[in-house]
Parts: sequence; C-alpha cells; structure tokens
Amino acid sequence: MPQHMFGPDPVHENRVLRSLKALRMQLGHKGSSAILGVRSSFAHLSDASMDKVEFDRWLSSNGLHMSTHDIDTMCNYFDVDGHGHLNIEAFLTGIRGDLNDRRMSIVLKAFAKADPEDTGFCHTTDLMANFNVAMMPEVRKGTLSEESAKEVFLHRLEGTADMLESNISKEQFVDYYSWLACSIISDDTFVDLVETAWSVSEADVDEDRFNMCVQVLMGWADEKVKGVTDEVKQKQLMRTTLQHFDLENKGSLFMPQFMQATHRMSCSMSEEIAQLFFDKFAVEGKLDYYVMTEALYS
Repeated sequence: MPQHMFGPDPVHENRVLRSLKALRMQLGHKGSSAILGVRSSFAHLSDASMDKVEFDRWLSSNGLHMSTHDIDTMCNYFDVDGHGHLNIEAFLTGIRGDLNDRRMSIVLKAFAKADPEDTGFCHTTDLMANFNVAMMPEVRKGTLSEESAKEVFLHRLEGTADMLESNISKEQFVDYYSWLACSIISDDTFVDLVETAWSVSEADVDEDRFNMCVQVLMGWADEKVKGVTDEVKQKQLMRTTLQHFDLENKGSLFMPQFMQATHRMSCSMSEEIAQLFFDKFAVEGKLDYYVMTEALYS
C-alpha cells in the first residue's frame, strides 16, 4: 500500500484501512464471485487509473457504496503518480491484501500437488486433476454443473482471460486465493476450504516448513565453519549461538529467546513453526537446545 501519500499521518492511514475493510465486507456479503469479479471489472479499461467520478461510477456499477469523503481519501491515497487519479493496480492490491503465513502455506501446498518439481507453473490438466470441483459453492448449491464449474474456476484463476491458457503460474494461483481470502475472516475456515478442495493437510505443511527451517539452521552452521564437513564443529557452533540467548544458563530457552536466536542464525520463523521445535525438544515448557542439536546431528 502506498505509504508516501500521507506520510506518517496515522489518521489517513487508518481511514483508508477502515474504508478497505468496509469495501471487503460489502463484497463479502455478495459472495465469493463478487470478490473474484473485482479484478475482471477493470479488464476493459485502457487506462491504469481512474478519477474520482470514474471511481464513484465503478462503485455504483458494482452495487458498492462509499461516502464522498472516503472516495476522496481513497483516490488521494492510491494516487501513485501525483495526478489526482486512483491507480487501479495499487487499489486492487489494497483491497486484496496479502495472505498471512498460515494461509500462504496451505495454498502453496495445494499448488505443489500439480507442480511437484517447483517450477512455478503447472498445466491446467494437472491442476484440475487435483482439484475437487464438487466443493465449489456453485456446484454445492446446484447452480453449476461440475464441468461448467471447472471452466469458471480456470477463468477466475487467470483473472479475465477469455481463452484458457495451457499453464497456470504459482503467482496466479496465489492471487486467486488472496482474493478469495478477502471474504473469509477465519483462518480455520480458509484452511479447511483449501484442504478439502485440494486434498492436502495443514499438518503436512507444518512438517515441511519445520524441515525447511532445520535445513536453513544446519546450512547456516555449515557456512559459518566455511564448509568444513566436521559436524561436531557445526553442532558446537549452533549450540554456542543458542546458549548466547540462555540468560539463566540452564541449557534451555523460552519461545522469545529461541526466536531471537534463530533470527541471528538467518532463520526467521513464525511462532507456529517455532512451536514445532518446542513440541519436539521442549522440557518443562522450555526448549532444550542440547537435546535439539544432538537430534539434528544424529
């Protein structure tokens, strides 16, 4: 979101955030198709921006409401080039927002089923082979057949395309679910929706993320000892670094201390992932880093 429009003024920033939240709620009440349709509603525009009159007209044409003052605020905030027009791309990014770590992880897990080699692309045939189209709201309500729903889903993934592409990118996939997430407040509901649609498990996601963090920590230790293959030295370095944050010198760390230590070791992780380390290596509520380093290098 463009921070420079109002500088550090939190009043304008908060007003924009409130307006975007209200707009998402209006769209959410209309259903997921309205949320996903926001992108395509701009497809026919040749310009990358709208003035206040055009923006007001766009709101009305989509059955949305915003006060005149809020329209002025939004147009000023998303005025990227200083010409007094709302920049459409910046505005869309503002409405959509970004997936949080938990939501992003399950979405990437779903895409990986059709892109196991992590190329960043997958063929639509491979993607649809993994998608449970019966879970789409329109199919469950009986308003679309499964075959028609597949085409609708692919069109939504591609944004506005009339011709279905042969490949879908990871960015398109994430963008689709970022828009869909606008209308889903609960993380649990969102995760359950993706798990059901793609037959993936969040538990598997967490384990993958845990293993990735382990690889980062061990890679950091390996690099610090300049590639020496002596794992004893690498283990000692990792243990010494963790010990630096052990203020009580008892061989264990609380969660904040552990997260500070791993950040020092070039591995920033969410508290959810840090909890996985605690689940495996904690003793009486504190992570035993002697046990952890022995296990990692066993």
